[in-house]
Amino acid sequence: MTLGDDLVARLERAVARYGAGTPTPAHEVEARLAPLGVVVPDDLVELVGRWGGCYVGVSVHAWDNASILGRETCVDLTLAARAQLGDVVTGLVIADDGAGNPIWVAADGRVLRTDADSGESEELAPSFRAFLVDNVHD
Repeated sequence: MTLGDDLVARLERAVARYGAGTPTPAHEVEARLAPLGVVVPDDLVELVGRWGGCYVGVSVHAWDNASILGRETCVDLTLAARAQLGDVVTGLVIADDGAGNPIWVAADGRVLRTDADSGESEELAPSFRAFLVDNVHD
């Protein structure tokens, strides 16, 4: 388990508050993301495998998301960000910051936010797990 027991307990409390999406098994995550050519870290695959797309203090879009997130999938968000920003966004977009700036997970696991106007990216966390630890509402 890459998320760890303490974080999983915090996530369980957040999911109980905000709702879960439909879990997606790891092999299905890989198949659905293959056309995008992205690599996602194990901690993100684990979260999606347990709770699907959900809000836990931060949005994590997947497929069949919790109702609080709406219907946009991570694939929809990634394709939209690529259409707008081109090669700047090389990973999987899991959310936006409310101002139209994509929040995405790079192949090395870092979580980044890219400014939609300038195309400049900033690191929000060194890993998806760290991003969750810093932001989960429990």
